[in-house]
Amino acid sequence: MSTITTPSTAQLQRAAPDELAGLAGGPMSRLLSRLPDRARHHVGTQLALGLLAGFVLPTMCFVVAGALVEGFTRVALYLVAAAYVATCTLTLLEANPAFRRRRRPDPLPPSAAWEPDVTLLVVAYLPNEVEVVVESLNRLHREVQIPGARPQILLAYNTPTDLPIENELRAMAAVIPALDLIRVEGSRSKAENVMGALPHVRGEVVAILDTDHHLRADAATRAVRWFDAGYDVVQGRCVVRNARTNLVTRLVALEFETIYGIAHCGRSLLVDTGVFGGANGWWRTAALREVGLDHRMLTEDIDSSLRALMSGLRIVHDRSVISTELAPETFSAWWRQRTRWAQGWFQVTVRHARAMRRTPVLPRPTRIYWGMLLTWRELFPFLSLQVFTILLADVILGSQLQFGTDPFLLFSTFVTLSSGLVIAAAAWRMSTDETREQVGWRTAAGCALLTPPYTLLRNAVAIAAMVRELVGDRRWLVTRRTQQAAVLPVGALTHE
Repeated sequence: MSTITTPSTAQLQRAAPDELAGLAGGPMSRLLSRLPDRARHHVGTQLALGLLAGFVLPTMCFVVAGALVEGFTRVALYLVAAAYVATCTLTLLEANPAFRRRRRPDPLPPSAAWEPDVTLLVVAYLPNEVEVVVESLNRLHREVQIPGARPQILLAYNTPTDLPIENELRAMAAVIPALDLIRVEGSRSKAENVMGALPHVRGEVVAILDTDHHLRADAATRAVRWFDAGYDVVQGRCVVRNARTNLVTRLVALEFETIYGIAHCGRSLLVDTGVFGGANGWWRTAALREVGLDHRMLTEDIDSSLRALMSGLRIVHDRSVISTELAPETFSAWWRQRTRWAQGWFQVTVRHARAMRRTPVLPRPTRIYWGMLLTWRELFPFLSLQVFTILLADVILGSQLQFGTDPFLLFSTFVTLSSGLVIAAAAWRMSTDETREQVGWRTAAGCALLTPPYTLLRNAVAIAAMVRELVGDRRWLVTRRTQQAAVLPVGALTHE
């Protein structure tokens, strides 16, 4: 087993800290910095500030504007309703190709096929993932068909203290020739683990996997086909395998089918672009070494995706390259995970939105698409709340609107609600056998009816995450694993 020190930030070739530093030093951040640290870093404070900025202050503004300008609230509500319709329409346009078409690489003659060595890079934070790491490594060794003459399973992990499970891992490595272990000293993030492991990757293709991921047996052979077709990164499909645990895991399982089965796939078919989602992502090793992962970004995977695209690399999504993972089992774990995701996307938007609009490397449709994806996803959480602020302001002003009889408002409401059901139905139609077996169509239908409140909840997380970034709270939020999360106990599989 090797022990190494993480690479310094200066070694990242495309680091761009100025944008985030400018955001943290802006007027709003300076104002919020006057709050005590304990208050600024408390989720309740961040939620309260988000509610103040996204609901209370807009309501007051609409009341004042409505009192001064006759019909102002009606015009404002029409604009917000139009934004809802536009968002739903774009979502349906993205979903259409995913529902109607499947994408496969063009077959090449056997003489032209590239057969690279493949490394499966498993990234672990062991104090959090001791319950799943042994099972995952065993499954990769026993079940996955790893191409190449020298297959490699490389575990890169960090731990602040020595752990008993490290002895078990060393015993595994002694009897599994393909297994290598790297303990990355000083690492506090997934990105640092990956960067520390890269010098030890011997495959020409490397797959990045979280510790809880179980690849399907044919995932590697399916992913490798795309490199022959000229792509540099292949993002596979992530499926929740503990969906039947409770309502949280069922909702996440269906959400993942929407994300990976519809949104990512539709994006890849619509404008031939994609994102590396952090796990079950397959890279040309040389490309990953060139791009690198920036551990200062909370979604280092999305950041690396945009830097890769702007450097001319190509990313494709293949929903037949499947791995299963564990969804958060509690609301608090879900909140922590989604807060990190939302704050990380916000960081990426601040850092890259302008460059993505201007890069000459990407064709115009792709630049337009990414411009909407980055900017609109940050604006919409605030915009989505304004329906309620406008209606509340109208009540305060004396109920001038006739929401229930206005044709356009009724139409926009119908489009908004029905599009969510359409997307849910499409995701269920394209879902994997694992999800169908664990969730069941009756439960899926019930969860689909929860789409509106679930969307509002995610928007609330996004707003709180923006506040979190503005106050300079960039602590890494670990998605905690529970002992019950592993499908099999740690010792259920032998090492031979």
